[in-house]
Amino acid sequence: MKKILALFLVFSLALSLTACGKTEPSKVDPIDSEKLEESSSSQASSSAQESEPQPQLPADLANEDYQGLVENLSYAEAVCGVAYVGFVEGPFGDGYRGFIEEQTELMELYSFVAEIPADRYVETDGYDLYCIVPTDKDCSVKVEEMYFPEETDAYEPVVGEIIYQSETGEPILLRCNESEIFSNALVTITTADGKEKSFSPYMSLMDGSLAGLNDDESGLLALDFSRTSASLEGFCTFDELIDGDWTCYIPFAEQPYMLSLDFYYGENGQQSVEFWYGPENAEIDEIFEGTVTENLDETGNWDGGYTMDMDLTGGFHYDGTPFSMVCSYKFQKIESDGSVIYAIHYGLGDPWFVGYEYQGFSFLDAVG
Repeated sequence: MKKILALFLVFSLALSLTACGKTEPSKVDPIDSEKLEESSSSQASSSAQESEPQPQLPADLANEDYQGLVENLSYAEAVCGVAYVGFVEGPFGDGYRGFIEEQTELMELYSFVAEIPADRYVETDGYDLYCIVPTDKDCSVKVEEMYFPEETDAYEPVVGEIIYQSETGEPILLRCNESEIFSNALVTITTADGKEKSFSPYMSLMDGSLAGLNDDESGLLALDFSRTSASLEGFCTFDELIDGDWTCYIPFAEQPYMLSLDFYYGENGQQSVEFWYGPENAEIDEIFEGTVTENLDETGNWDGGYTMDMDLTGGFHYDGTPFSMVCSYKFQKIESDGSVIYAIHYGLGDPWFVGYEYQGFSFLDAVG
């Protein structure tokens, strides 16, 4: 019986193989065939694209320090950032990379400056070297010479020839300013929507800070990223801060502003502060009062900065509605006698002025 069953299975298998051999092959629908060819072509094209080497960014644009700076400038709604690199002499060219790398404080935070290629070095008469970083790559950049005509009584500088122009919004290095009292370069940045921001950077003889960035009436903002760090020994302690009556003058184009800081010990010895600001020779806009705490680093040591936790308590805009402001600043000594300090905002807290998160302010001791 088992043999019969085995023979039957062999016979059945043979019949099925024969039947399969006589079956006509199935026809492929022409439409499906076209789709198949398109799919294969698409896959081949995709594979070819993947195999092609992608264009690499220039070293300065690929640098994380550059990308972080642009992100911060965008957050502050600034058109560009500007930094004073240093006083330079000699021929302009690749040799400046060594000079830039010697600026250790700048390199610690913005190493991309040393990687800006020589074809983005811009030069006119002068010895001050600036780094200019547009926030958006869709911005255009133009640099023009500025000069006073000879044998005239003109008190206003004249715009001369264009010495650099770019439509790509890449950072540049600009050498200019032969005179200490006159900037001989005009930088114009045009945004993607056609708005123009023009400025002539120079170093202030009053406090050594970078000036000339926001003297135009465009309403667009340029921020100084030069002073973002300093040695711990250069920062003021709280006891040094309470020795001064700190006043800051901001020469905005439309309306100059005054800022005032007063540090003191409050009830129970709590470190405290009063901060107010308002237009020059006008009523105070807002007055804030609050407490001050020292900021600590990862090792638990003071990092040179303070966090001020303040509430709006009065002023022209005060209507009794609660408003709080928490901001972190470091106060760097500019003058060795402590008569001038530079307030540097850092961290992610509120700024004293919206839009000025990454710009510092020079305060003078009004009493001393």
